[in-house]
Amino acid sequence: MSSPDAASLRKSSGSDAGSYNDKERDPEKTLHAVTDDTSSEQANVGLHEFAVAKESGLRVTREENRRIARKIDFYILPMLCLSQGLSFLDKTALNYGNLYGMKAALHLSGNQFSWFASIFYLGYLVGNYPDGWLLQHYPSGKVLAITTLIWGTIVITTPACTNFAGTMVNRFFLGLLEAIVTPGMTILTSIWYAQNEVPFRSLIWYSFNGWSGIFGGFVAYGIGHIENPKIDLWKYIFLILGAMSICFSVVLWFFFPDSPVEARFLTQEEKVLAVKRVAEAKLGVKNKAFKWYQIQHALVDPKTWLLFIASIAAQIPNGIVSNFSTIIIKGMGFTTLQSTLLDAASSGVQIASLLCAGYVCMRFKNLRVITMALGNITCIIAAACVTYLPDDQKWNRLVAYWFTQFQSVGFSLSLVMISNNIGGFTKKTFTIAVTFIGYCVGNIIGPHFLIDSEAPRYTTGTTAMFIGYIIKTVCHLALGAYMLWSNIKRDRQQGRVVSEEDQLKGEEAGMHDLTEFENPYHRYVL
Repeated sequence: MSSPDAASLRKSSGSDAGSYNDKERDPEKTLHAVTDDTSSEQANVGLHEFAVAKESGLRVTREENRRIARKIDFYILPMLCLSQGLSFLDKTALNYGNLYGMKAALHLSGNQFSWFASIFYLGYLVGNYPDGWLLQHYPSGKVLAITTLIWGTIVITTPACTNFAGTMVNRFFLGLLEAIVTPGMTILTSIWYAQNEVPFRSLIWYSFNGWSGIFGGFVAYGIGHIENPKIDLWKYIFLILGAMSICFSVVLWFFFPDSPVEARFLTQEEKVLAVKRVAEAKLGVKNKAFKWYQIQHALVDPKTWLLFIASIAAQIPNGIVSNFSTIIIKGMGFTTLQSTLLDAASSGVQIASLLCAGYVCMRFKNLRVITMALGNITCIIAAACVTYLPDDQKWNRLVAYWFTQFQSVGFSLSLVMISNNIGGFTKKTFTIAVTFIGYCVGNIIGPHFLIDSEAPRYTTGTTAMFIGYIIKTVCHLALGAYMLWSNIKRDRQQGRVVSEEDQLKGEEAGMHDLTEFENPYHRYVL
């Protein structure tokens, strides 16, 4: 089977991926310039199944699409959701521990408690790309199971920490292991789902940040009613959540397959269909080989750096909200127990915004950037209200604070933009890693804008949220403008990709792990 090869395409387009000239390329000549490559077939997951589909002229019908999507929703999506939810619960357990005296029990002073939030993301920063590398080279279910087991053990041993230094080490290693989750879910969603299904499914599992926030709020509320506790109340939180993660790791080990090709719940025919429907995005399924040139492509790609800056700007507010939400709500004039329940309501707003945004992006074409912008603008208005409304309007400030949870819409859809628009598996994992470096930087910085002396309003913190939302909005709009310009440029130089033959060539190029720069038939989804 004649197939496109990354090396031949680089020769035809120049070594600088960002400066290739589509006009000088002959797509037909480029895509047929190589012969079969055995090592490529071994590295490209699903290439055999795609070849079967191609040779038989297979097309996935609407009913077959729905049937396979339903199966994946039943077997895979719940595990993605629980992985995301448990990781969020475990990393934000500090939020509830702080309510029940963790800070006093560890004899902390000044901003030491803020460093517990920051050190987690320093560990996340260190583990970010190595964890993604593991997912690329080894079976996904086994990697997720082992990391979940270890981080559950770390959480369950947190109550054994008796001072600042010990807890810092504990939180660092928790971040190191949990760095696999959200970046990994972003990669795995693009492996399992068709392009138009990715937004809604991604925002479903990302909404489990909100579901777990509600669950954690009720757990904390219930712990607050324990009579005659045998240990400090804050310790119960870590023991319960850590045990849940350890139990879930067993489920992942036995039931999470590496890709549709290894899925026992799919028949052989369904595996071919599952690969074909993912391949239609022209981005491939999964490639196990590390490719340095794709790192170079990512480094000269404007999308990488717009996502990086937007991620920093997005996570400064998140670093404040995810770790200190109950303290901020309490500062508005509510009791400790009221704060836990009212914080759960903000999680409800987050869930609703994510599911609505995901449905809109699945149902209607090219609304991802617009939906991101609307979510960001909502946050800008909400943060301004929290910052500038007077103290006596505590309920108005509370409702405005709830609407800052729309911040998840912009960030989660930026991950969808990577899933839907970045070709080349090494480039995709590296772009995700860069985005999550920004994620870590923002979350490390964010908690330090919450200054104890400014309690209960924390004006510096809410102002930082306001500015972060503005920067994020500008970056996301610039990202959309760049991709639109690129699409228009390619259409003018090469013509629109409308024929069935062109579509198939684009799919084949993606299955051979070409980046979107190399694949002349790729167009960005907006």
